[in-house]
Amino acid sequence: MPDYWNVFAHSYFNFTAGTLYQTGRADAIFRGSMDIEHNNWRNYAASGAMLTQEGRSHGGYARVLQEVTKSQRTGPYAADGGAAVICYGINDMGNKGVSVQVRTAFQHALRTVVSRWRASAIYEDSYNLGTNPGQISYGAGFTQSTGTSEFASGSSIRRATSTTSATITITLPADYGGQPVVVCFVGSAGAFGGTVTFSGTAGVTGTLSTSNVITFGSHCPVVRRITGLTAANAGQTIVMTVTAVDASGAVEFDCWWIEATNPAPVIVCNIARLTAAGYAGYSNTVTDSDVATWNAAIADVIAEFDSMVQIADIDAALGKDTALFASDGVHPNEFGAARIADALLAATRRLTPSTSLGNAAHLNVSSLRSGQLLRPRLSGFWYTADGAGTGSNYTAVAGDMFALPIQVTGSRERWVRMAVEAIASVAGTAIRWGIYDDIGASGYPMCLLAEPSSSGAFTITTGAGVKMSPTSGQGSLNQPLDPGVYWLVLKFTTAGTSHTFRSLKGPSLLLPNLSAGGQGNITPSGWKLTGQGTGQLPNTFPAGAALSDSCPYVGVLIN
Repeated sequence: MPDYWNVFAHSYFNFTAGTLYQTGRADAIFRGSMDIEHNNWRNYAASGAMLTQEGRSHGGYARVLQEVTKSQRTGPYAADGGAAVICYGINDMGNKGVSVQVRTAFQHALRTVVSRWRASAIYEDSYNLGTNPGQISYGAGFTQSTGTSEFASGSSIRRATSTTSATITITLPADYGGQPVVVCFVGSAGAFGGTVTFSGTAGVTGTLSTSNVITFGSHCPVVRRITGLTAANAGQTIVMTVTAVDASGAVEFDCWWIEATNPAPVIVCNIARLTAAGYAGYSNTVTDSDVATWNAAIADVIAEFDSMVQIADIDAALGKDTALFASDGVHPNEFGAARIADALLAATRRLTPSTSLGNAAHLNVSSLRSGQLLRPRLSGFWYTADGAGTGSNYTAVAGDMFALPIQVTGSRERWVRMAVEAIASVAGTAIRWGIYDDIGASGYPMCLLAEPSSSGAFTITTGAGVKMSPTSGQGSLNQPLDPGVYWLVLKFTTAGTSHTFRSLKGPSLLLPNLSAGGQGNITPSGWKLTGQGTGQLPNTFPAGAALSDSCPYVGVLIN
């Protein structure tokens, strides 16, 4: 059985809407049934996630494209990263509708994320221009466009607004062995895309449309999996020529990849029928018949892959039994979660190696296993990031933003309040604060997980002392957390004159302990950015922060 798992999903695998604790969710029960430790489990799920919705922190396809990166760039094109569970659909239906267009977009996105997980070598739009392996060359009609990380892989794409000199040529590596080759384009919301025609010495033909893929509010990936090639195609070309462009549109190329020789395990959950109360909670009408149609569409996509991709039939497992759902009719309770875990286990047992390389090569591929650490925390007590004690008082500057790392090791941890400590009694200071995840323990904040101040900055009242977020209502916090590394983030939107705050002195075990230049002149306690404005915290933490000591601390109250 696979011993390292990753989850990309909606709230069935993320929040506690239907269960009292995280440990009662489907992912926890499945993990326990497989005897998998927390450090062999990465949970990328997000409450409310729609597979077809862009935005890395939203938890849909963009999170997969941004966070599934593979460093293996040459043969034998081995798999990496462990097994994956993918569970989406009901939020796409309820929030975007059940039309053929939305359902087809969902299929495009599902095909993309399943294939991306199976990738061995990923070539971004600017990788190895003009050199092997993975050579990409562009006609003059394609230009680079940056700032695309919320809907694409990497940080840039290539755009062609006309058919003139609009060609992309991929040269297959010399050690290519016949694995599926996948090209990824950006599908447009509305008629703002175009058509690509395939040719080249590898013998690939056909067309692909990126136009009118989805209705509104999002881009959506469109991939073509090219199968049937062999090692004899090594060194040959796949040419993609833009043959049509919509008025005011563009054809946008994102990246390409080679799937692994020994593709990693993937379990895809179908969509569970809801109770009447569950359907009523969505803005669009969804029926049992619609769910059946979408589940058939999911099965059609999975049928394109080999036996290392299996469906977990959570619809049959739950059976629309009200006794297995919470009162909202959407989320499973503990018994429903157990049924989902049973469906996942059944799907896992059906995984069958697709090559003669054997069970271990397919079921326990290379993955980022890590050591175990336990940090106990007591309910009703406050905690902050680790450090060497209090540092020099910090004087607030509008636009400063800090991120302090904190590690969660308990399986039922929940944060219910945040706090800072003012040293001086000054008026005129307001802050934004929140929590960012770092699922891969990269050492840098990644996606926004929760921001109590999203509806408005938190005003620091006059008077010295601890300033706490409210216990309920607007500005409050109630966040369950799985084990992992998180970041306490604080941004000063306005600053009163000489307003000082208690700070935390480094070093931190989760940060570099020397300066960027290798000097020992700093003991960092966090990352610092300046000039970050007054708005909500960004969905993805900005790049370019500098190591900083004596960062103002943010405390969290444990429930």
